[in-house]
Amino acid sequence: MFSPLCPVDVRVLAPEAAQHAVRQWLPEPTQLLVLCSPRRSAALNLAPFFTALQGDGHALQLYGDIPPNPTVADVAALLQRLREQPFTPTAILAIGGGSCIDLGKAVAALYPLLPKPDVDAVRQAILSKAYAGSLGQPPLLAMPTTAGTGSEVTRWATIWDPENQQKHSIDHAAGFPKAAAIVPEWTQGMPAALTLSTGLDALSHAMEAFWAVARNPVSQELALTAVREIVHALPIALAQPSDLTARRALSLGSLLAGFAFSQTRTTACHSISYPLTMLRDIPHGYAAAITLSSIMRRNAKKVPEMVRLEALFDDAEGFDAWLMQTVQGVQEMRLSAFGITEAELETVCKLAFTAGRMDNNPIVFTQDEVMEILRENL
Repeated sequence: MFSPLCPVDVRVLAPEAAQHAVRQWLPEPTQLLVLCSPRRSAALNLAPFFTALQGDGHALQLYGDIPPNPTVADVAALLQRLREQPFTPTAILAIGGGSCIDLGKAVAALYPLLPKPDVDAVRQAILSKAYAGSLGQPPLLAMPTTAGTGSEVTRWATIWDPENQQKHSIDHAAGFPKAAAIVPEWTQGMPAALTLSTGLDALSHAMEAFWAVARNPVSQELALTAVREIVHALPIALAQPSDLTARRALSLGSLLAGFAFSQTRTTACHSISYPLTMLRDIPHGYAAAITLSSIMRRNAKKVPEMVRLEALFDDAEGFDAWLMQTVQGVQEMRLSAFGITEAELETVCKLAFTAGRMDNNPIVFTQDEVMEILRENL
């Protein structure tokens, strides 16, 4: 889909080396907008890093109000804050999970366009793709602190619109970050629920990239390697949260999954996940992974090479057994465990057909078939 495979200068580094890389990526003094929650900054002891950046001549504006799933209102609020201050960001540094990086992508894409960035203006700019081809977008540097998003190597950002019950994408060729530093050590402090949900998000990216209509031999090999890393490392990281070898493997698996689905986009699992997150705030990784088994089984009819993917779960006696064993004691993977009822399934089903995702699935499901999938996982 994209050429080259990945235009991002992406590196897997230890903490000090990652901070040094960021300083190298910013050779000239900048007006640097830093997106990082205060809790994250304190946990990672980033104050000396920010001081060093200022010592390099960069003017820093810290923004710590990072929502779990950024909405059009969240994007508008940050853009308005920037417009109200004598600060024009010439570069953006996002330190956090996928939501933080997506917020950075949205600000980079829309800041040059919207002198009066209210919610309606932000929504319209996203829907019309007014950002595509615009000039003056500040470069984005990403430092993921979770192992699941892949946003550091994709060209799109997810922005939610709860008022209209919609999920939007900012998607354009210039949407890739300029560079990304991946620090496995930064993921060691993640609680079990976050380790699991982000790991399952990466797994969903890889598995869906493997069977997507837009798949190709390169994306499939990347996807298989990602799945292999995640399947082995995720149970270890949950059982031994400080195991750095497992954390590195998860970071690598997430990155490879990002490479894979940057070529293919996601499929029916993600399409069904969007209303689950929007209506019930189900963490994205859980929402995407909850239908993986049902959809993989159906897609196998159209994807003969699916046997290669299924074989990666043979040691656990199949995907279902692996998933049940991995999530045990952390999160039951049933819709009812997240508060979804039979009465809500029809609403979920109606909102589950996202263009570019559902029709990227080898089988384009009907509403009746999606209802069957939802009931299987209730």
